[in-house]
Amino acid sequence: MLNSVYSRIFYLCTIMLMFACALTGVIVLLNANHMHEQEAYDRIDSTARILMTRIKDVYLAEEKFDADQMSSAMETYTLNENVDCYLFDTDGICKARSDYNTTPIALSAVLREEAQNEPYCSMGGASGNFSESTATYVERFALDDNYYYLMLIFPVAYIDEFSAKLLIILLITVLLCSLAGAALFYFNTRQALNPILQITRQAENYAKGDFSARLEETGDPEMDRLILTMNRMADFIDKNERSRRRFVSDVSHELKTPMTTISGFVDGILDGTIPQNQQKQYLRTVSSEVQRLSRLVHSMLSISRFEEGTYSPDFERLDITHLLIKTLLLFEQKVDQKGLTVAGLDACPRTYAEVDHDLMQQVFYNLTENAIKFVNKGGRLFFAVDSDEEQAHVHIRNSGEGLTEDEISHVFERFYKTDESRGRDRTGVGLGLSIVSRIMTLHGGNITVKSVKGEYTEFIVSMPLTQ
Repeated sequence: MLNSVYSRIFYLCTIMLMFACALTGVIVLLNANHMHEQEAYDRIDSTARILMTRIKDVYLAEEKFDADQMSSAMETYTLNENVDCYLFDTDGICKARSDYNTTPIALSAVLREEAQNEPYCSMGGASGNFSESTATYVERFALDDNYYYLMLIFPVAYIDEFSAKLLIILLITVLLCSLAGAALFYFNTRQALNPILQITRQAENYAKGDFSARLEETGDPEMDRLILTMNRMADFIDKNERSRRRFVSDVSHELKTPMTTISGFVDGILDGTIPQNQQKQYLRTVSSEVQRLSRLVHSMLSISRFEEGTYSPDFERLDITHLLIKTLLLFEQKVDQKGLTVAGLDACPRTYAEVDHDLMQQVFYNLTENAIKFVNKGGRLFFAVDSDEEQAHVHIRNSGEGLTEDEISHVFERFYKTDESRGRDRTGVGLGLSIVSRIMTLHGGNITVKSVKGEYTEFIVSMPLTQ
């Protein structure tokens, strides 16, 4: 329980709340006690002023120090104010007292020293005829040429009683405030942590591979940012997971077909099912399928290197028009076999750009190969090169059936083939355009496609003039 974030915050805040309440209560208690002590001191000081005035009046009336008269004057205050009064001479000998106690009493030298310059007052502990807490007040005053000490003893037990009551009230208040604060904090924090608990549960579902559910926004800006991030992450992982599954399925399919063909023909040759005079023909088919497997593996390795960022292009300034023409010459035989018309190259200007020679030739090779595969027999190939201040653009167009909008949106995905092209093209692996897209990303460029169904398909390769 103590290991959870919520419990640690809960106990920490509860302790801090109790400490704050206790500290506030102690300050109030100390201040209240000081006020009561000041009130008691003012009362004693006022009584002392009155008594000293009364003593001086008696002394002037008798023109001598009359102990009985002095005691009689102080008895009134003992009865009315509940205070014991004592009068001492300069040596600390008691000359008059207001009580009837016959026990001898003297003023110590310490108290005489304390009251030498200003009145002395001490509170706490029993003193005189009182069994409860008292306040002892001593003040020095003069009668003619002699000095006397007036000592008053007041009961101040009401201050202790007030402190005890205030302390009980303080403890109860701290307890109630702590309970109320803890309850308020508990419900408020639970409400604040509910989205986190939902995120945790959703993250556990994501860990199990379930990316179907999404978190709902709470209205809290900070929490909503986290929720939006979690939802975007789930979308990204879900998309990648579907892509991974499709990739594995497509790779399995692409590998299964040639391997089945190879296995069947080799087994037929080995067990004699295929006549000896036909074995060479079937071995050519096996060789073609092996080459297809080789292209598949090579293409997959290229995509892997591009995606991992381990491939570093070797940029150099090249005439991309010349590179395009040189690449097209590799397909001269296929162009003649299909009776195709090639146009546009004679009007292409020399255009220089900083590119990786091998990668850019692979781009032109893959696009030209696709254009020749899917052009109609006796159709037309069109090539164009142009540039602006920042980029060079290469256009490769073929006549033919073209692509639909849905096919255009998927044409650069790995292993994507239209149903029609899958039927016509038995040599491709569906990775050529995906590789082209990644090569152009490495160059800081891009590739787009335009097509009109039943008329043409055109790929436009754009690359920066300088890297």
